[in-house]
Amino acid sequence: MATPSLGEDTAKAVLRQVEFYFGDSNLPKDDFLKTKINESEDDMVCLALICSFSKMRGHLNLTEVKKADDVPDCTLKVVAQTLRTSSSLKVSEDGKKVGRSTKLLEPEELIEQLDSRTIAASPLELNVQREALEAFFGQYAKVNSVRLPRHVVQRKYFCGTALIEFSAVEDAQTVLEQSLVFAGAELELKPKKDFDVIREKEVEEFERNRSITTSNGSNAEEKHPKGLLVAFKLKSASAGDSAEQNGPDEKKTAEMKMTKKVDDKHGSPIDKVVEKENKSSISIYKDDMNVVLREDLKDVFKKFGTVKYVDFRIREDKGYIRFEQPEAAQKAHAASVSAKGGLVVKNFIANVEPVTGVAESEYWSLLRGNQGKHRVGNHFHWRGGKNNRGGKRGRDGENGSPRGRPNEAKRARAA
Repeated sequence: MATPSLGEDTAKAVLRQVEFYFGDSNLPKDDFLKTKINESEDDMVCLALICSFSKMRGHLNLTEVKKADDVPDCTLKVVAQTLRTSSSLKVSEDGKKVGRSTKLLEPEELIEQLDSRTIAASPLELNVQREALEAFFGQYAKVNSVRLPRHVVQRKYFCGTALIEFSAVEDAQTVLEQSLVFAGAELELKPKKDFDVIREKEVEEFERNRSITTSNGSNAEEKHPKGLLVAFKLKSASAGDSAEQNGPDEKKTAEMKMTKKVDDKHGSPIDKVVEKENKSSISIYKDDMNVVLREDLKDVFKKFGTVKYVDFRIREDKGYIRFEQPEAAQKAHAASVSAKGGLVVKNFIANVEPVTGVAESEYWSLLRGNQGKHRVGNHFHWRGGKNNRGGKRGRDGENGSPRGRPNEAKRARAA
């Protein structure tokens, strides 16, 4: 195998990776590495073992290496030279072992220091890359690590907020005072401790909701899809107040009516009314910039992902979008935030918020209670504010079931 030479980018990547392995944010949780350190007399680890780790093999282009003994001596030599430039690492004289230059702090003190030099940054898209965030924040200070916490409910998805650990408390404080834009979105920056408080409340809400549904004989994870809903509220683009759309005049209303009942074998009466109203609405108002249709909303939101359902009716100023994938809902929310006000829909601005927690559960419960036949937007009310959780359930009927208006329901399934 040819003698490798570490270019500038490779050397930086190798140094950053090994510093991370032995860093405060990783080592306390890395049982394997801690065991190796404890087994040694000098608190150092075989450098060949470190180079055999998956990410190091990638940085060093050691695709054929399967174990530590396979790492070439020439590679160990150039890696050792690179690591000797680090202030947080120490390398043995023979260049065959590496370790921390300082002892690991006690857990309580370590957590306090980590939190003080870590910030939370949002909103970020679901597919954001650690490397991109490291490079971005590395412009302002040295970044020790970037973590992408999972969503509280949908554990396989990124929650939209990244945790960036800097090398010094002063660096974290300096970045917090910046106004930064990443991937077109203005970032909201906060200390990690503030993020932890919000996260703890989300976990408590999820656990409480799961406990309630489980006690009713249902599995909380299977009760309804998670993360597919966003709520929106329309405001006039010129005024900023809640939108008052121009509703149908008497002639147009007459054109949209359909009184003939349809036999069930050809489709339910509700579905046929919806079809008639949808077609009439599109033809009458498609060019009217002061009237928002479900098709207008679908056109705006479909660029974030597949729209399954638009829960909205003419003359209302709020509604819900149901996506097929959680990524689409997160992208729609992030785009709304980055647009500083919302998304443009004809002559209106749609402010978008995710629907989560209890509100999300109640939405799906109400929908299923109506057997999916009716729109449910009327039973929920917009709740604005920084920590918006979507809508809340409206008043129930006398028999305890949600009161609906089936003859006026307008279902808009995505084509």
